[in-house]
Amino acid sequence: MEVKDYCKAMLAEVSAWKEKLEAMKKVADSYGTEQKEKILPLVGQIEQEVANAQMRVQKLETECPSDWSPLKNELDDLFGTIGSSVDRAWRDLAPGEVGG
Repeated sequence: MEVKDYCKAMLAEVSAWKEKLEAMKKVADSYGTEQKEKILPLVGQIEQEVANAQMRVQKLETECPSDWSPLKNELDDLFGTIGSSVDRAWRDLAPGEVGG
């Protein structure tokens, strides 16, 4: 895979995470203060992870190194972490739907 193709795919992924975060915020806004206080720190943490991933993708795209596999591995791990965090946040947002 070309580095530019990878960057394009990863930036699309970043956009998808941002949309999910916005959806989470809307759901959290409908909750009471206590529930909001539990979930908003997790949403904030995910936002930081997404911003970090976006910066790394843009750096990779700008620098376009010949050996970019270390950065790719790092980004793949980061996106895995973000995915787990998003899943966990959704479980926290809708505990009644997951037998909680």
